[in-house]
Amino acid sequence: MSIISRIFGKEKIKAATISLVGPPKSGKTTLVRYLTTGEPVLEPVPTTLGIDVRKNAVNISGWSLTAIDTGGQETYRQAFWELSIQQADAVIFVIDATVRESTDPKGFSLMEKQFEYLVKVMPEDMPLLILLNKQDLVDFSPMNIEEAVTVFPKDLLHGRIMSFVACSAKFGQGVQEAITWLIDRMNE
Repeated sequence: MSIISRIFGKEKIKAATISLVGPPKSGKTTLVRYLTTGEPVLEPVPTTLGIDVRKNAVNISGWSLTAIDTGGQETYRQAFWELSIQQADAVIFVIDATVRESTDPKGFSLMEKQFEYLVKVMPEDMPLLILLNKQDLVDFSPMNIEEAVTVFPKDLLHGRIMSFVACSAKFGQGVQEAITWLIDRMNE
């Protein structure tokens, strides 16, 4: 701790930018709202069109985290994902864990395609957190971590700094664990 920090009793806050990407309606904006307020997100959240760089950073565990919330529609993926990742220190890939190949082949295929694109454009040494969102929708039997690991191609995961976390961005279940993992990786 520096002498200034000791005098004023505060450690220097570290800053990082997090790029949130994933299919449309997977819960990226809901996650940002939960992180910002710490309260369940009970009102419907409008779909992000384009890119939304949050003006107010979220302060967690001595870190000031700025979120780049990027729309998941095909047009935005092609236009903004690589740009947002280039500006980021870490990436959170948010998926709707209730989307399965058997029940929503189109949505599942989009998720796979977007993940392949993501790992192609992001640096291999950048932390990647895959959030299996919507765990609160138990009636839809959301994917658990063991199932999700089999969905993503092992060759795309090899050598990456990454983790899977099951969560509910709406209610905050698993969010603290996810952000703690991300902060720990950035501290390294």
